[in-house]
Amino acid sequence: MKLSLAFLLISVFAVSIGAAQSASGRGAGQNSAMSTEEQQISNGPVAEYVSDSNCTIGWSTRASGTMIVRYGTDRNKMARTSAAVGSKDGRNYHAQLDNLTPNTRYFFQVFSAGDAISGIGTFQTVAQGDSPVTSKAVIPQ
Repeated sequence: MKLSLAFLLISVFAVSIGAAQSASGRGAGQNSAMSTEEQQISNGPVAEYVSDSNCTIGWSTRASGTMIVRYGTDRNKMARTSAAVGSKDGRNYHAQLDNLTPNTRYFFQVFSAGDAISGIGTFQTVAQGDSPVTSKAVIPQ
């Protein structure tokens, strides 16, 4: 069980790094009030906490805004959404994904003003009764 949790944690970090790198070239569309540079994600998104029924996604941006996370079990059909809650400085965000199915792979993506500002990330919920997995996200200072 500890080995599978360790593998899950490593997988989450690997996907998060890939998602952040793929997001560096993406930004908001031309109809956005903020420039592409301002909306870029500077850290994450990463699954910071994963249990059998919920997950907390966290990330940092260069500027504040209203953001959501779209998620689901099919990377081409992420129909569920969760509103992001920003920190006081408006640059660090968290979204709580609830009512998840145990031992299931989910895909997620961060959106601002209707535009994707991250790549597609993934995480897997733990089996029912297993201990939650917590990652240590590094946030630039």
